[in-house]
Amino acid sequence: MPDLRLDFSVPLPPEQAFAIFVEEMNIWWPRQGVFPYSFAPEGTRPLGIQFEARAGGRYYETFTDGSECVIGRITRWQPPTSLHYTWRDPSWQADTKIELAFAAENDGTRVAYAQDGFAGAGVAWLVPYYEVGCEQTLAGYAAHCRATRRVQDLELSQD
Repeated sequence: MPDLRLDFSVPLPPEQAFAIFVEEMNIWWPRQGVFPYSFAPEGTRPLGIQFEARAGGRYYETFTDGSECVIGRITRWQPPTSLHYTWRDPSWQADTKIELAFAAENDGTRVAYAQDGFAGAGVAWLVPYYEVGCEQTLAGYAAHCRATRRVQDLELSQD
């Protein structure tokens, strides 16, 4: 059983839900909130967060000073059904593993998020905090998906 598991639905087909997760993360990723969501070095600000769209690709953040921080690596790239990648704070002893599954459901997609490996990273005590942070972060993703669907519906109604 993973350390952390969240399941929710978004009103888009799996192809679009997957694409928004990986291609539009820089739009929906919260830059502020209960927890800081950036590894920006002191004196600079976050610029972007993104995936290199392939197995073995980087999951990384860029900053206004031109520097980068690799947060993880893609271990499984299977659009539109699954995305697995590592996540690691630079101060941790090891990576955690994140698995996302995207499955068609009624008029949308069921998204299953799981994260494991906090004990191996030496930060098992952080699991409840990451649960709060993931709920906030994934709420931003789900809200972006809902807004995308509403705009699509408005455009269809005008045709």
